[in-house]
Amino acid sequence: MKYSEMEEIEAGLKFKTRSGITVETTGVSLHVESTEVYAHEVVIVQGVGEGNRYLHNLDSAEPIE
Repeated sequence: MKYSEMEEIEAGLKFKTRSGITVETTGVSLHVESTEVYAHEVVIVQGVGEGNRYLHNLDSAEPIE
């Protein structure tokens, strides 16, 4: 699945980033016009920076079920 092509993403989905941080989607998305992709806001739920929010290209993260 290409998350970078999705205009919207469901809140509450969990992913593990390449750096090993566990994040959860907030449901907020941003279209990056210069690259024609979407970045999705996540909140860190486990790991360094817990509670912080940032935009992430979820194509580089692994879904956690």
